[in-house]
Amino acid sequence: METMDMIDKNHGWYSLAISGDVDLYSAADLLKKTQEILQQNISHLHIDCSRVNYLDSSGVGTIIRTMQAAKTKGIKITFSGIQGTPRRVLSMANILPIITEAAPPHQKQETRS
Repeated sequence: METMDMIDKNHGWYSLAISGDVDLYSAADLLKKTQEILQQNISHLHIDCSRVNYLDSSGVGTIIRTMQAAKTKGIKITFSGIQGTPRRVLSMANILPIITEAAPPHQKQETRS
């Protein structure tokens, strides 16, 4: 699993793009990363999953814990690009209904210009 970060301190958002597998071997690293991000002064965390190939129950748990931590801190969390096997796993785990899917915040800003 690899990540790429984009932050806009003026607008208070942080975008995290994840690629590869989110599984037993990488979920703890992703959770640590998201918890560090949520410690920053942001109002919106966006997670781009368009390059995630595989997601297992450890990855689902990481998503749930990240969503709970964001909610506790009053940080909006959105996701994009959930497709293929990760989408099926989240659907089977009945997590999709509680996930907010939206375009990345930087794309929204570009269209406003």
